[in-house]
Amino acid sequence: FWLDPERANQLRPRARPRYTLTPSIVARNGEPFLAIGTPGGDNQDQTILQGFLNIVEFWDDWYPNLHEAFVWPRVRTRHLQGSFWPHAAGFNEMDMESTISVDIANELRSRGHHVNEVRPLGVSGCATAVMIDPFSGNRLAAADPRRDCYAIAY
Repeated sequence: FWLDPERANQLRPRARPRYTLTPSIVARNGEPFLAIGTPGGDNQDQTILQGFLNIVEFWDDWYPNLHEAFVWPRVRTRHLQGSFWPHAAGFNEMDMESTISVDIANELRSRGHHVNEVRPLGVSGCATAVMIDPFSGNRLAAADPRRDCYAIAY
């Protein structure tokens, strides 16, 4: 909540706070396929989306080691009012792990983005996932190496 009465998310009776929790369950052909989540405040949606896309769009590059889908380089954009005190605002800012091509960073800069290169595995988030392997029916689990997090499937 904001204490500023001019804000839509102001503190008032019976108000529901804006929050960043986004655990997700994905179905494939109507059947459970993937559960994915992460801590990380305003970065949660980005972390889950990038992990999800790595899993479904680049399947052949990681299968059957689900963990590899979370090791790939990540970006984080800051183009919003922060959810947490002091509610700092970002505009056209991006953190990009340095393992992404410098040509991509330069292209984004040429389009007006403020790109900050960060160390490998330096973008926040700690995605964890459990997936039902559509071929074997086995459960696969993975955890992001960016933080101390673990995943186990049974």
